[in-house]
Amino acid sequence: MKKIVGFVFILLFFAASFPASDLSVFYDHRNSFSYGVRNQDRDETDKGLENLKNDYNVFSGWRLQYFADRWFFNKMYQYEAAANILNEDFERAEELLKNHEDDYYASYMLGIAKFKTLHFAYQQAMLEKDKKQMSAILNFVLEKVRPDFERCVRQGPGPADNFNCSFNYDLTSDPASAQKSLQSQKPKPRYVLGSPDGRLPVSGDEEPGEKESPGLNPDEKKKAGKGGARRVG
Repeated sequence: MKKIVGFVFILLFFAASFPASDLSVFYDHRNSFSYGVRNQDRDETDKGLENLKNDYNVFSGWRLQYFADRWFFNKMYQYEAAANILNEDFERAEELLKNHEDDYYASYMLGIAKFKTLHFAYQQAMLEKDKKQMSAILNFVLEKVRPDFERCVRQGPGPADNFNCSFNYDLTSDPASAQKSLQSQKPKPRYVLGSPDGRLPVSGDEEPGEKESPGLNPDEKKKAGKGGARRVG
């Protein structure tokens, strides 16, 4: 009982100490960041990310860093990774995501970052007609990228709410499909490797794929693939 009372007191203290206007500014900044990523607007995305970092400093200045880390900025690595993928800094995105294997959405984004790096390398190999390198890159996709999407499928909510991940897992599990995607001039989709419905993933305080929110989550609510994407496990 004492713990419950203590927790309620902390929440009341939080609500009283943090001005509603500052919290409103935070949500506005998150919305602007999400809008920039959805529309592949690099300037808007970079500006939004910088604003979010400043908001974090405001939380810290109010000695509310614990609450910021716990609830409002607990997915900050996803925001930063999404911005880096949009800016084609895939190596940095991988660094941000690689230690979050328990987050299925991080695994999803990690697979995207890896694939985009390999897509560029494959295109270079094609120009040089280096079949050995092309084969090596394809094998790397099958052996190193596919497991990221597999982990996402295993840990995620299922293809109805996680279509992109299931689609990409199927694609990177099939050598012919993976090769076709690598051969494409430049993948038009943002986050589905072989379909035009991809959404750039960034989540807010909700889990990705639950419903549309101020954060960027995939909202595909349809069946995947020919007979439905495979659900592993």
